[in-house]
Amino acid sequence: MRPARLFGILLIIWVLLDFLQAVATPIHPDEAYYALYGQFLDWGYFDHPPMVALMTALSGLLAKGNLSVRLVTVLLHGATVWLVWRTLDDRQRDQRSVWVFFAIATSLVMFVAYGFYTTPDAPLLFFTALFFFLYKHYLSEPRWIVALGLSFAVTGMLYSKYMAVLVVFFVLLSNLKLLKDCKIWAALLLAALLFVPHIVWQVQHEFPSFQYHLMDRSSGFDVRHILEYVPYQLLVFNPVCLILAFVIIWRNRKTKDLFERACLFMVAGFVLFFFLMTIKGHVEPHWTVAASVPMILVLHRHVQFPEWKKWISRGIVPMVCLVFVCRILLPVLASEKINIVGNKKKMEAIHAQCGNLPVVFVGSFQNPSMYRYYTGENAVPVSSVYGRRTQFDIWQFDKKLQGKELCIISDADAKSPVWNSRIITTPDAQFAFRKVAAFQGAGRIEVTVDHCRVQGDTITMDLSFYNPYDEPYDFYNPEYLTTLHAVYKLEEFFPITCPIPDAFVIPAKGTAKCTTSVLLIPDTPFVLCIDNGVCRSVNSVPLKVRKHD
Repeated sequence: MRPARLFGILLIIWVLLDFLQAVATPIHPDEAYYALYGQFLDWGYFDHPPMVALMTALSGLLAKGNLSVRLVTVLLHGATVWLVWRTLDDRQRDQRSVWVFFAIATSLVMFVAYGFYTTPDAPLLFFTALFFFLYKHYLSEPRWIVALGLSFAVTGMLYSKYMAVLVVFFVLLSNLKLLKDCKIWAALLLAALLFVPHIVWQVQHEFPSFQYHLMDRSSGFDVRHILEYVPYQLLVFNPVCLILAFVIIWRNRKTKDLFERACLFMVAGFVLFFFLMTIKGHVEPHWTVAASVPMILVLHRHVQFPEWKKWISRGIVPMVCLVFVCRILLPVLASEKINIVGNKKKMEAIHAQCGNLPVVFVGSFQNPSMYRYYTGENAVPVSSVYGRRTQFDIWQFDKKLQGKELCIISDADAKSPVWNSRIITTPDAQFAFRKVAAFQGAGRIEVTVDHCRVQGDTITMDLSFYNPYDEPYDFYNPEYLTTLHAVYKLEEFFPITCPIPDAFVIPAKGTAKCTTSVLLIPDTPFVLCIDNGVCRSVNSVPLKVRKHD
């Protein structure tokens, strides 16, 4: 059988398996969140650039059920596999090399997973494969049309995930002569120009993505972050391929082949870069997955040499079998009963209690995403000082629910249970439930300090409260046990209650002022939080007061 025909047959089988896996595996909460992106298309989102939103929007137009989130992912991944194959040396495309190629590709755990699981990494893999395909052609034929294609690939990577800049950086580092190439500069400038709409979106929303990824995710040094990194990377790729790749990188570190240098630099660069990032906080295992593309190219080129052939049968093939078994077991492990990815039956149980009323979820942005996905009903999260900001904070759907009848849902074992709630237990779920006639959310109220003074260990603050809602906010509404806290960040969150005057009401779309006091913990930042009995929201910017202030 001709190699091209064998490859085509195996690629069709690969895509069909991804289709079956996409249909059979329950939707992950993150996928439901990205599906919601697709319903509100924009040039940017809190967590990521907009490519994943475009994918889920197109999938929703073309298919129903799980494929309404995953169809484009499956098709794009098939194209990714084809591009990686086409990037191989022509002399390596014999029948045996086809089998070796698929053995390597199907053994890389996360590369396989993003064939049916929709996240921003799926388009990043595709555009990375396109970038390497075009870069190889550019090295042999540095034409303007190929440079234009490279610009398109870079733009696609940037609109997929911000770490696309690392792909470009490590390739440029592998071949510094590119910095003297006017075509490459033109390609990069065009990509930057095409990325301007997203930058404008960031400016309009005060750079939420950059703040989140560069600042909020920096949890500080913890040796556990370092110790967990290598085991996670062994899982992302697989131990055999990762170790082989680094042995090959070391042995060929002085190669003169510019394309091979690019592949080696990116694999080593990605893994080592994110290892260094563990110094400042937790690194998600899958952040290195884009290195799968050059890793396949590197391994395929070298494991065909006689000294490496034994690793195919002894190492890579067993990993292929293990990954295949895991794929078969995944729909079972991901079922509602074991619930490793999300609980459809829990959402249905909540819907049975709430009917068509809107639902406010406490403590999770994933739950309202899942609820919307499975029921089609309106659901929003309420932000808490104990959680992180999300795209819902930009959408601010909750503002339209102020004063409306709705249901409030939280975990049954929440540390701060919703005031006046009751526990609902069904065969499939357990949760805290409260139905209110007129919701009084506090998450969008803005508190600013007009003036503060320190006397001994006490801070006295003159505060302004701005209420953006269409309903007045009453601190003494009998349906809501409302308090104001200064929450310090020590080893844990440390809230201290601030007294509020009697009959304190913030008018709708208006401002109210009051004076309060709180214990001073010198040189320790705090935020002012309104606790309405539902959750303790963040209502001010971080503040720090020194004794001499």
